[in-house]
Amino acid sequence: MSDEIEKLKQENKKLKKELNYLKQIKQALDKTTIISKTDPEGIITDANEMFEKISGYKKEELIGKPHNIVRHPSMPKAVFKKMWDTIKKGKIFRGVIQNRKKDGSDYYVIANIVPIKDENGEIKEYIAIRQDITKRMHYQKEKEEFGNLLIEYFLKQIKNPVSSIIISSKDIENYIDEKDTDKIRNRNRIILKNAYLLEKNYKVLHTVSLFNKNKNKLKVNIEPVQITKIIQSLFRKYYKLYSKKMNFKIYNKNIIINTDKKLFYLMLEILYVDALIESENEITLMLYKENTRPKIEIKYKASSPKETKIFDFFHQLSKKESNSIDMYLLQKITNLFEYNLKIENKEENRIIISLNTLPPRKLLN
Repeated sequence: MSDEIEKLKQENKKLKKELNYLKQIKQALDKTTIISKTDPEGIITDANEMFEKISGYKKEELIGKPHNIVRHPSMPKAVFKKMWDTIKKGKIFRGVIQNRKKDGSDYYVIANIVPIKDENGEIKEYIAIRQDITKRMHYQKEKEEFGNLLIEYFLKQIKNPVSSIIISSKDIENYIDEKDTDKIRNRNRIILKNAYLLEKNYKVLHTVSLFNKNKNKLKVNIEPVQITKIIQSLFRKYYKLYSKKMNFKIYNKNIIINTDKKLFYLMLEILYVDALIESENEITLMLYKENTRPKIEIKYKASSPKETKIFDFFHQLSKKESNSIDMYLLQKITNLFEYNLKIENKEENRIIISLNTLPPRKLLN
């Protein structure tokens, strides 16, 4: 008798240990996963706090409702047919599901739906254990959308300058016969302007593709760069092509920073050309030092203020802004070198870049 009692005590101890272990697993699951239970007909009988949090529904709003209360209309019916066919056979279903929150927004989960059987093998309920993968799915969608929009943008940016170059070239042929040198000169400027725009767009798109291909780990070539020489090069390239007054205030001609020359030139070219296109009549570019930190400032008056959301690629595209890729790349370059880019749009548009004399340590490794 005493042996049986001792055996029962040991079994009881073992059961308590297993129950404690199961209790801890349940607590861990409740804190990290989205869990719900339904009866065999798919009516919700229980839901944990994570389910409430992600769906926006309170527990009392969920219990007694069909689980399709969170079904997203974009989900193919074939997925749910496959799910029911699987779990009704007593097998576990696993798949990616797009659901809809109470407020109408969507969320994505990896769902594992497990049939729970009684001692006779009859299915009594289903437990759904889900992991939130919304950020991952949204990132993937944005990446795909970005790729498609990049192609669309590229085609648009090529079409207009090429058309202008063709028209101007044909006009030059006519003006040569008339020996009208002024008209030839003006048309040639249009050709140059558009050719430079094509060149800039090519560099922008090529660099964007490198950033995305290498997951922002772009290989850079660090070398000493005299900023004044970059500014002079841009001036020589564009000053005859735009009928705008260009002012330069170089307070320190000998400012040298260590950076990637090509990326720095492209960054400044994006800002400079953008200001030339947007300005009403003149732009001013300043180079100076403030607390030993080199700064470049471009200011100009335009018909509309410069938006602070210009670096949000999808926001810009929704407004059909033609320079959305340029601004996206500008932000990538300034982030890479940890330059501070500031935009003001009160009486006039002012863009200020605070530079670093040395690149971040991560770029020197």
